[in-house]
Amino acid sequence: MTLYRRMREAPELAAAAREEVGPGIDCDPFDQVITTQIRLSQHIANQHTAHVPDTVPSCGRCASDVVSTTMPRALVLEHRARHLVVPPSIVGGI
Repeated sequence: MTLYRRMREAPELAAAAREEVGPGIDCDPFDQVITTQIRLSQHIANQHTAHVPDTVPSCGRCASDVVSTTMPRALVLEHRARHLVVPPSIVGGI
């Protein structure tokens, strides 16, 4: 639950920092928004594999993973887990 909470808070924290310092300053220099999404999807893929969804037919990355024989299974599961927590427009579906 902590990983999910951090993922949900990251955009708000970065937005608040941008509002405070103004335009032109990178308030998310370590890309915490993306990092928290990836960290949560890795956790789901590794610890809750049964909950990872099947491939999403409208997602180009999922389609690519189906035909690829070189993509490590851990990365395939991680990508599919992102479909649980990230909007489709970001993760590759739509």
